[in-house]
Formats: sequence, structure tokens, C-alpha cells
Amino acid sequence: MRTYTLICLVAILLLGCAQNPVAPVVSNNPSVNSGDLQTTAGGDITFHDPHKLWAAGNLYIDADHEKVELVPFRMGGIHLNVLKFFESTCDECVLITGASKNVDGTFNLSIRVTHPFPNHKELTAFDPKLILMFQGSDEIPSLLIYPLYPQKYYVSWRLMGDPEILNPDGFTYRWSPWYDSGLPNPIFNYWEGKYAFGGTPTANINGYLDYYSNENRHMLESGASVEKTFLLSLPDGPIVAGYALDVCWEQPTVMPVLNPADDFPITANQPELYKFEMVYNNGEVITNHSCCNEINQSVDQGYIEYYLWYKLPEASEDCIWAGSRCSSFSIQYLGYCTDECDSTDPEHIHCAPGEYLGSKDDGVYQFVAVEYHVFPNLDDPVSYPSFDVFEIQIDFD
Repeated sequence: MRTYTLICLVAILLLGCAQNPVAPVVSNNPSVNSGDLQTTAGGDITFHDPHKLWAAGNLYIDADHEKVELVPFRMGGIHLNVLKFFESTCDECVLITGASKNVDGTFNLSIRVTHPFPNHKELTAFDPKLILMFQGSDEIPSLLIYPLYPQKYYVSWRLMGDPEILNPDGFTYRWSPWYDSGLPNPIFNYWEGKYAFGGTPTANINGYLDYYSNENRHMLESGASVEKTFLLSLPDGPIVAGYALDVCWEQPTVMPVLNPADDFPITANQPELYKFEMVYNNGEVITNHSCCNEINQSVDQGYIEYYLWYKLPEASEDCIWAGSRCSSFSIQYLGYCTDECDSTDPEHIHCAPGEYLGSKDDGVYQFVAVEYHVFPNLDDPVSYPSFDVFEIQIDFD
């Protein structure tokens, strides 16, 4: 078991350690200030990655689903940037504020996230998301160019007896036990932690809720607190889950920071889509053999909705690729340059890839969808992928 002591030792040796947040210095390198492909994660990587891990730990829900305990195994403001500093810990930055059963058997879990450094606008976080990680019983094949290959995707699904988030804002592969940041230092990847017991979560595509305090650029402002409620489906018995608080950050272009929305480069936000959703038949049961988008393309038969902050230079100017896969068949899984078709909002809504479903058996299928707007070469996986998990129900009889 990798312990907290080892984490601190690695942090001190590799990143340095301070009791107070260190104010970043604006670089004289114009490529850094302009927010291009300069990395802030450290190490020899060639892609832009502003993501940081601020907190991680385990959730324990008792057998009666009446008590929830949040046990951090790595907490605090961790800003891994070109200056390489490690912030002091924050033991109350992620707190459970409520837990209750609903009459339909679902479970409400309210969690509050607090920015660990008040009065430090230079440490404003962008695109904060709290990820919950459960057991993942649904095995969905991956492909060579997709992240986590040669692993399969493991996704939690209530229909297979797993816990599941019923109201996710999105899905990510980051910070799960299977996540590999591409860096050699263990601090950039998953840690089991000194309080871990009952095994680690096995899902590697996990749901999250957004935790921004300001909708403008999805900022978690210095000192701000945000409370959200996860709606969960839980199986019987005790539950062991993991959590991770992911944020994005880049060196500000102006110091002192007075207006974070203007004083940080746009690349302080995430380069992948901040919203990606794939829907077939408007989410209704599929009863028509001609569905979905195989013959006549229409957003009513299937659509993707997507939003992104910016495109880096290597991204395609005019193509969003998307495909999906369940455990038994795929829908243009190799990727599909999506069509605007009859969209009334072609900048954000395209037709989803088409597939003839008339030969499929009745039932409920869970899919992992992948989007990428940077086409991979043969040797490298897709850059800046976005994920969605969705269901379709077929009932032809």
C-alpha cells in the first residue's frame, strides 16, 4: 500500500513544500503567457494538460445506507505548474453536508467543495469537477488509439448491481486507479491511501458533478464554496467508493490578478469538451427498426451536443469525431466526422453517428461514447478525448 508518508516525501523531493501558497511569477517567455502548448504539469510531455488533482480519498456508505464517511487520503491545494510547488493541506475543502434516502429508493449525497486559498485570486481554479468512482461491472472494449488501451473500459451500471450516479454533469477517465497521466512520477496518478480498505474502485470511466462558483469560464473563485447533491442508485450492502477533485489551472498572464476571467489565458480551462452528450431517439424507447440515423439523418433520431472553450493548433478546424460502443456492438466506434444535418444549432449540436438497430435484440444497452477533435496518428492515442456514458432501450416486440 502506498502511504501518505510516501506521498509527502515524493512531493517534498520532487516539487518542494510550503506552508503558504506561493504566488506564481509571470514568465518572460511569451509562449507561456500566450497559453500555447507549454505544459504546467512538469516532466517531458508534449501535450497541453492544465488538469490538477486537488483532493482524493474514499467514501464509505454503511450497509443500511444511513451513514456516509468521507476519508481523505490526499488532500489540499495541489498546483503542479512550471514553478513546481506543493501547497499546504486543507482538511475541510471537501465535506459531506447531507445524506438521505428517497422514497423511490435512490440516495442523495450532498458534498461541499471549498477553494483552499481565500484572498489568492492568482490560484483561481477552472473547470472544477468532483469525480465519484465505483465498482465497474460493465466491460466495454477499447481500441488501440483510445485512452486506457489495452484495458477495457469498466463502467458502473445499476443494472449490473453497481452504484451509479443518476445526475452526472459528465464523465472522465482521469484519476481512476487505472489512470496514467503519462508522467513517471507517482504523484500524478491514483493513490490508494493509508485509510483504504475493501479494495479500490474498478470503474475507469466515472461520472462527476461540476463545482464552479462562477459560470464565467467555469471558475472556482478564491475562497468560494459550492455545494452539490449527487443522486445515486445504490445496491444493497456497504459501499466503498473513491473520489477525486480535478481542477484546471495555468500561470496567469497578469500579476497581480484582479479579474481572473481576463487575467488567465483561455488555456487555463480544459482543452477537451466541457460538455459532451450523445442521445438517440431523444432518450425514448426505440421501437422503430429504421432508427437511428442509418438512413435518414436527423437530430430527432440521434444527436451529440458539445461545447468547448478553445481549440489548440493541432485540432481540426471543421471536424468533431464521435463514436460509441457497448459490450456487444459499436456505433461508428472508429470515429465519425459528425454531420450538422438538420440541426438548428450547428455550432453545438450535430447528428450522432448512425447504426441500423433493427437486427439487435430487445433490451437495455449501456454505451461509452468518445469524442475527439484532434485526429490521432498511428503511434499516439487521441488527444483531449471527451467521454459520455448513455443508455438505449430497444423494444421491437
